Amino acid sequence: MKISRFSLSLVLAAGVALCTQAGAQITKPFLWELTKGDKAVTLFGSLHVGKPDFYPVPESVITRFESSTVLAVEADITLPETQQACVKLAATEEKLENMLSADDFAALNGYVRASNIPDVAITKRKLWMVNLALVGAELNQLGVDFSRGLDVVFLREAKAAKKRVVEVEGGAQQCGALADATPAETTAALSRFLAAVRQNRMEKRLDQMLIAYRAGDGASLNKVVVEEFGDSKEGMLAKQRVFDNRHPPMAERIDSYFKSPEKHFVVIGVGHMFGENNLLAALEKRGITVKRIE
Repeated sequence: MKISRFSLSLVLAAGVALCTQAGAQITKPFLWELTKGDKAVTLFGSLHVGKPDFYPVPESVITRFESSTVLAVEADITLPETQQACVKLAATEEKLENMLSADDFAALNGYVRASNIPDVAITKRKLWMVNLALVGAELNQLGVDFSRGLDVVFLREAKAAKKRVVEVEGGAQQCGALADATPAETTAALSRFLAAVRQNRMEKRLDQMLIAYRAGDGASLNKVVVEEFGDSKEGMLAKQRVFDNRHPPMAERIDSYFKSPEKHFVVIGVGHMFGENNLLAALEKRGITVKRIE
């Protein structure tokens, strides 16, 4: 497989022309070699959203992907059952006006109208799913979306190459982590989102995140993630649930790959790799040596 195939997959998947800006591609990928005994596993830190200038993926990444026989992802979001599990967890008969303050409900309605978000995306949906729909809509307006995410492109490439695909978590478990949010957490998250839109902070944070990702700057990327959750009690609890609490079971699952004769290429959201209680630290606690590939 040639490097250009990653560009081709993106064009076919997203239906857009590939207009790459000079020097804007990923210059230092988030790529690690995990070793335990005489076995090695490759770990790649991805973004769940993407832009055309992410491609082509650096050769160091593609070489390791091509030599693997198994792709491991957090969840295979291309599977209908994954999407169905998340929709089922998000279903509710409670009305949004009963979940939110009058100000937030009015701001939400204004955003929905201005962004042409269909009613089906937010009606009879729990707030955590409404939040996802709003963030997705805003990211689309800012020129990025989930269909261009690196994990999705790797999934398509793996399936085209007849590689085996496994899930580190699975859709039901991943959405379950979001669905476990308390009402206070979800209302606080919606308030943070609406405030960020009003203050034009979403575009700034996205630019900071993309610049940090292209440059392989983990510290700057983690700073954006921490700021996104904020320092309120609800924000800190949400970060712990969405990130920290998931890392020990994720590390346990990745650890099991060292017992397999197959060669694994693991793709996990890069936000899990930095900050306190990160996934790399959880892997090291299980006796796995973690080395970043420069």
